[in-house]
Amino acid sequence: MKLSLIVLYVSPPPLDRAAAFYGEILAAEPVAEKHGSGPRQWSVTSDETGLVTELYPATSWPHTATRLEFHGVDMDAAAHRLMDHVYALPEHARDGAGWWVSDPIGNTVVLLPEPTPS
Repeated sequence: MKLSLIVLYVSPPPLDRAAAFYGEILAAEPVAEKHGSGPRQWSVTSDETGLVTELYPATSWPHTATRLEFHGVDMDAAAHRLMDHVYALPEHARDGAGWWVSDPIGNTVVLLPEPTPS
């Protein structure tokens, strides 16, 4: 089983910034969508894993702080994309095997390398 979808409810002012942030992590272009009479929202799909991250404006949904972990083959590149675009200033994990950063809405995001087979 693998995770295929993450839905985040974001206060409207940082919604576009949060979509850009996850676009940089996943090396994917955020796509603006609107389903019927629903609100405009963003969808970001990773070509590498197929993971879809959808960002909706928070209306009646509670705003929560969450920790998200992404595993990939080149997490250093993802961290550098964030730094290059001034979305965030990632910090190396204490053991040096990944990065920790906060997204524009206060969630903790951890970027970790793929585990090596034993």
